[in-house]
Amino acid sequence: MSHAAAVLSAGPTESPARPSARLVTVLALLAAFAASMSLYVATTQALSYHARDEGPNASYAISLHAGDLPTIDTPVAHDRERFPQITRGANREEVDRHRMIWTANHPPLYYLLGVPWVALADALENPQVLIVGMRAVSALAYGALVFLVGLIAFEVTPRRPAAAMLATAITASPAVLAVAAGFIMNDSVAVAASSLTVLATLRILRLGVTRNRMIVMAVAGTLAAATKAPGVITVIMCGAALGVTLLLRDRTRKGFLRATWLTAIATGVPGMAIGWFYVRNIVLYGDATASSALLERYERVQIDTWFEVMTAPRFWHSWYDHLWVPLQLRGTGMHWIIDTITFVALLGLALGVVARLRDHGRERGLVVSAPRVPSVATVGLLVLIAHAFVIVVNLAQFRSGGGNPHERYLLTIIPLVAIVLAVGLLAIVDAVPWGEIRRREEIAAALISAFLVGMAAATFATWVRTQVRLGADVMLPEIRPVPYLVLGVGAICAFAAVVLPLVWGPSALKRASSGRRELTAPETVGGAA
Repeated sequence: MSHAAAVLSAGPTESPARPSARLVTVLALLAAFAASMSLYVATTQALSYHARDEGPNASYAISLHAGDLPTIDTPVAHDRERFPQITRGANREEVDRHRMIWTANHPPLYYLLGVPWVALADALENPQVLIVGMRAVSALAYGALVFLVGLIAFEVTPRRPAAAMLATAITASPAVLAVAAGFIMNDSVAVAASSLTVLATLRILRLGVTRNRMIVMAVAGTLAAATKAPGVITVIMCGAALGVTLLLRDRTRKGFLRATWLTAIATGVPGMAIGWFYVRNIVLYGDATASSALLERYERVQIDTWFEVMTAPRFWHSWYDHLWVPLQLRGTGMHWIIDTITFVALLGLALGVVARLRDHGRERGLVVSAPRVPSVATVGLLVLIAHAFVIVVNLAQFRSGGGNPHERYLLTIIPLVAIVLAVGLLAIVDAVPWGEIRRREEIAAALISAFLVGMAAATFATWVRTQVRLGADVMLPEIRPVPYLVLGVGAICAFAAVVLPLVWGPSALKRASSGRRELTAPETVGGAA
């Protein structure tokens, strides 16, 4: 059975309750590498301020510090003494609509995290503290996202730690996203919160319902919904997945009431905590996200119909490739590397699906079993796929309305992309009859991760050299050694992450060396740890 097929047929007795210390260490090291690139951007670009984007985001936090919740009509901060960068940036804008806090359509959580930095900047009389501080929050959230994707991959494939490592490396590999996370943007915080919600949901489905796990899921869902609108979609998807799968497991009246109650907690707590903000948007702008009002304000012209955007493979392919290929490297042929990796992974998935269908055919007629309950892997992948589909549809609507696509908008679907690519690549590895299968997977994952990390480092170095030539890579005098130190630590972490699995073997190898397993009952929701 291939890796991709085995993902959907895992025995509960073999499933560890939590990832091993060695796996957590590797995931943390890869996350530190990703965060180091973003932190370098956050600290070196402090004098190269992005007025049109960062000005409104920073001004949102400044308004909250003053006790006001801004609207999209609120002007950006105009205090030359306290915030000279924001004031100069606003003055450079030619039209008034670019001097407004257009980001006020977003929920306030990320900007509340910026309020302490506003206060600290005032206390130290150093406006750079606000800029660097809010950027650092975004950068650290990106590192947390990389780590969480690895944990989600572990929940989907708990007996195959190599998949978790490889998914983490894939998430850390787009240097374009690492650069974007180094500025004042709410995307990485939002996706990290959404990923935590998915992780909490999958742990409940795999290990069973407990009070603490439900608290984590409800709190994570609240954070996701309070950061960006796609977080609401995450909460709805995860709540529905929890309720439906628990109901399928226990179809009695008691099971129905229990599933309904837990779903109400998972979705109701975030709704009560932050639902008022989306109602406010509807009252002020006519829709929950104010997207129509913003498109009208910035005079976006519809370029294509929604259907034309959704069915434009060249557009989506180019957007996908740009996650790994920055502007400076476009036209170099580097996109062929990404396309090849993706093609091989999809081929592995296809082989896995065929193997799974073949195994399922052998099972039919041999055993009379109870009604099938979806495995945690199936539920997890379905949640990620459904969530990604809704996000892609929304992005298509945004694009068709004249919105400008940015690579960071695809950050929301990165967890699905990383897990799918990791599973597909390891399915190809499983087809190679060499050595014990788990060790083979770990070695292959380490080597592929080394390549991806090296590619990310080279891409990031190219971006840095471009910034140096443009004179934009300027460090603040008071923190001059810090960016180099952070980047150096990140490089060491990356090296350790890919070497560690090669020299620190697992304590026990339980899988058969032939690379195939006997058929087992599928892992069900709420199974024992």
